[in-house]
Amino acid sequence: MALALLATFIVAPAALAQTEEEPATPPVSTLTVSTPFPSVAVEPGDQVSFQLTVAAPAQAAVALSVDGVPEGWTAAFRGGGFEVDSVTAGPGLEPELTFDVTVPTSAAEGDYPMTINASGGGQSVALDIAVRVSTQAGGEVTLTPNFPGLRTPAGEAVTFDVELSNGTPADLEFELSPSAPAGWDVTAELSGQAQASVVQVEAGGTETINVEVTPPLTAEATQYPVTLQATAPGSTVETEMIVEVTGSYSLEMTTADQRLNAEVTVGSASDFQIILTNTGTADLDNVVVGVTPPTGWDVAFDNQEVPIPAGETVPVTATITPSEEAVAGDYVITFTATHEQADAEMEIRTTVNPSAVWGIVGIAVIALTLAGLAWVFRRFGRR
Repeated sequence: MALALLATFIVAPAALAQTEEEPATPPVSTLTVSTPFPSVAVEPGDQVSFQLTVAAPAQAAVALSVDGVPEGWTAAFRGGGFEVDSVTAGPGLEPELTFDVTVPTSAAEGDYPMTINASGGGQSVALDIAVRVSTQAGGEVTLTPNFPGLRTPAGEAVTFDVELSNGTPADLEFELSPSAPAGWDVTAELSGQAQASVVQVEAGGTETINVEVTPPLTAEATQYPVTLQATAPGSTVETEMIVEVTGSYSLEMTTADQRLNAEVTVGSASDFQIILTNTGTADLDNVVVGVTPPTGWDVAFDNQEVPIPAGETVPVTATITPSEEAVAGDYVITFTATHEQADAEMEIRTTVNPSAVWGIVGIAVIALTLAGLAWVFRRFGRR
């Protein structure tokens, strides 16, 4: 009785472990050959591989052959990296075996049936397969930008997201070749992988390509084409995108003689010329000229709102009138030029001279003083 119980405890865990394992493939009673996809469609020039499963009730060498291979086609059984003529099958054996067929590029469209024959262990079996040749069967590779056109100022980068889709039944490795106008910077790389110019796309898969384009600062405001080409063995696709350059915006302010100082006189107005230059490639339609003068001063412009075409220069005259209470010395006047896209600023050190009236008054006082002294000497000099 004790021995029976001990046997039960020993056998039970072993039985439990067996139930937790995946069930073994049930044995077959006859020789069988099967494939999950016995009929496939390919394009002329393509190759197709039929995955074969060979099963036998007892271990045996199974000879393989095929009937019906069209003239000009090549076909072979392959296993373990070799071309094979037979395979060992039996309980617990699952040999990896394929039947590879290469279709010539000259093959006409239509259905091509073939028969795979297997014999071993005194049994024989046949498996019917078929290859349909169609120019539309292999799928296609496409390049599709999310946005075919983008806008950017000159000198600023813009990025296109391009979907590279592999609709063929084979994994493909693509080499990326972007192109842009001369003098532009352009790169194409797999999204999230810097400097990756070669992209592996699985069969039926899609990858996102980032195309970054930077026009030079000197680019004129117009539209420019940018292309991306993806090349894999037997497949080349290309797409075109448009970059609209809106031009660069830059504004400079200076004086006619490049000097940043001026002289004014109390009690009188003085003209001061300002030079505005559009150093960008886009027109500035409405530049507003402003000023921050010392307290009590008056500064007026002959034209306070001016359009400045790209690369052009426009003069503006400021009339400066210092305060009547201004004393001789140096003051700072700040001039500004403002636009939605650009602005500039310039400080002018302004020297105030006393009013000419006080000079005349001083001269008159001196003259009167001298005249009075002369009269005194004449009147009282002889006494």
